[in-house]
Amino acid sequence: MTVIAFKLMVVIATTLLGVAVLRWPALATMPERRFLAIALGIQLVPVTTVFMALYVVGNHVGPSDVSGFYVPAARAVLAGQLPDRDFAQSYAPLFPYLGAALLYLWNSSKMFALFTIALNAVALLLWHWTTLTRFDTLEARQTSVLYATSGHVFIQSLLGTNQIWVATALAGSALLLVRGRAVGSGLTQALAACTTKLLVLLFWPVFWICAPRRTRWLLVPVLLSASVYGVFTLLGADVLDPVRREGALFSSGNLPYLVQPLLSATDRYGHLVFDALAVAAVAGSLGWIYVQARSLPPQKRPQLLLAGLALVGLIFMAFSKKSISGYAVFFMYPAMLVAALGMTNVRARLGFLFLFNLLLALEPTLWFRVGRWRALSVWLGEEGGIEAACFVLMDVALVASYLYLAWLSALCVRHAAGAESAQTPPTNMHAPDAAPHLASLSLPRTHN
Repeated sequence: MTVIAFKLMVVIATTLLGVAVLRWPALATMPERRFLAIALGIQLVPVTTVFMALYVVGNHVGPSDVSGFYVPAARAVLAGQLPDRDFAQSYAPLFPYLGAALLYLWNSSKMFALFTIALNAVALLLWHWTTLTRFDTLEARQTSVLYATSGHVFIQSLLGTNQIWVATALAGSALLLVRGRAVGSGLTQALAACTTKLLVLLFWPVFWICAPRRTRWLLVPVLLSASVYGVFTLLGADVLDPVRREGALFSSGNLPYLVQPLLSATDRYGHLVFDALAVAAVAGSLGWIYVQARSLPPQKRPQLLLAGLALVGLIFMAFSKKSISGYAVFFMYPAMLVAALGMTNVRARLGFLFLFNLLLALEPTLWFRVGRWRALSVWLGEEGGIEAACFVLMDVALVASYLYLAWLSALCVRHAAGAESAQTPPTNMHAPDAAPHLASLSLPRTHN
């Protein structure tokens, strides 16, 4: 239970740090350069300190995908093997080569954690600058503080997982898109699809919908990704093997896991039902965003991007049969933004985000250590008793959090589209003619 206690302490400590900074009266008025230094400091100093204590002084290497999958794949390509031909792996074809470059710099799995910590700082800056283009300074700064002090993001950085890599690519693409650089935005997504995992394709339709020049944005990632994957195919690699391998897996923390006992008698087709449910849910959310974007002139579509990314990501987390909590890092910043916009009571907002981070951090550990990676029907069939019941309640709370944030994201998308149609500024959510539930989608200008 040491890991559980450690994660609990991390979430509590980072939350208290975030509360302290958010209560600072000068948060809204200090120079931007000073704020960025503070934001990076509250993000980097704690995680770097823990990194030094655990990995350097303590020489600790915890169980994670890094030691189990990242490092072996990287060493395989250093030995001259080709991914998906000479060895199986679950990532994009260039991912082992990027891992090999990291091991070349420091032949230790700790290098992945160090690289990810640095990359997360880049992600914070990119998300912050993206938010500043569409929202006021206080909203952007409050969201950046919430992200910088997220216990879940802290833990994922410390583990060195490539979830942070995907988040950084999404942030970079978002910033380039809102600044009118569609080619650069698409290029960034192509690099992510070739160096991380194909799951980044989940967010491509959102970028396409929100791009002022949709064809220009789409051509770059499609052509570049097809070229890279095509070269590996010609060399004999089965580039779709990672998709099949991941598609056969499941995780806890989603609706399919909770309802799986009801379909245990139809396990032969149950996974098809769950896959169809996830596809329908994601497609429905994308279709709805597209309809909202139709009311906007092309140059105004990017104002739907951040809420759209959060909406699609949250729907995927709730409905996909494999949605480990680490994936939430992909869209954690946009999700915190919609929480900040939609929850006007500061205490309620901080309490909810504390609970959300706690659930994200603890849920997979409890499933591994208590549930032993079992399907819920198996767990219940083996007389899981009170342990299984408590875990189900935790998963219900996590899925409910996803759906609540998805609802707030949908409100933000609808309001952004409606505000533009009414020729009101997209961040003026206190307009007197706005509907009450939409008028509430703005941060208070003072703390309660």
